[in-house]
Formats: sequence, structure tokens, C-alpha cells
Amino acid sequence: MERKLKRQFKPLPVNINLASTLAGRLRQFRELRNMTVLDLSMSSKMPVKRIEDLESGLETWLSSPDRQIIAKAMEIEPILFQEVELRPDDSYQEPTYTSEDLDFLAEKILDGEVDLPCPACGKPLKCKIEEAYDLKDRAVVYPKAFCRICPFVLA
Repeated sequence: MERKLKRQFKPLPVNINLASTLAGRLRQFRELRNMTVLDLSMSSKMPVKRIEDLESGLETWLSSPDRQIIAKAMEIEPILFQEVELRPDDSYQEPTYTSEDLDFLAEKILDGEVDLPCPACGKPLKCKIEEAYDLKDRAVVYPKAFCRICPFVLA
């Protein structure tokens, strides 16, 4: 029967400048522990994709169990991650606009207007008219718009 030896890590240096983001800190500790993304994935039993998302900054906070699992896999204290986590801002409110607002916007785009404000954030929209053909080979036009600042899209 094959026994797997537990990894032994050296203590972290006391004079280390810690990264200021969860992504940076996770990468920093992983590299200090001489681990690859695959090593961390296997020792934490988390998918490689999840570790990559965390290290790229797509996720900015960890649930308590995930934080403890990753910290245990690297033999560090979970608080070292928690102190740089950014939770979603609870004060954010989804913009409110009606289907009538979107219909009005579509009409304006089809009328050729280009300097239209985004109904979500008020910044200028990038607008265009897309032309397609139906099954009877008739031209059909569709208004398209997106905001470069917020996630608003008129498709």
C-alpha cells in the first residue's frame, strides 16, 4: 500500500510585502509555497478553473469554507485572505428602465441618432443598425447599442 507523504512548508518570511488583492495574495502564497495551480487544485480539491478565476481577479472574495480549505492547503492563516477580500457592494441597485424606454431607444437608433445616453448610467451609447435578411430575402433592420461603461446592451 502506497502512502502519500504530507507536504512540509517552511514558515513564511516575516518581512514579506503582502499583495493588496485576493488574486495577488493567492498567487503570492502559491508561489512562496512552490505550488503550481494544479498542485493547489489537487490539495484543496477545487477545480483548476476556480483557482485560475481567483488568481485572475474574476472572484474577489471567498466563502468561509473555501477560504479555510485553500488556507489549509497552503498552511497559512485564513485571515491573510479575508483581510483583502472585496465583497459585492450591497448598495448597488439594478437600473430601472421599462420596455417602453427600450422601444423608444430602438426607434431613435433606427431614426439615425447616434449621441444617445445609456438608460442605465447616462454615458454615451455605441449605436448601430444591423441589417439582415429574412427567409424571403427581404432586408430587415435591427437597432443595436451597448454602453462602454456599464453592462447595458440593446440587442
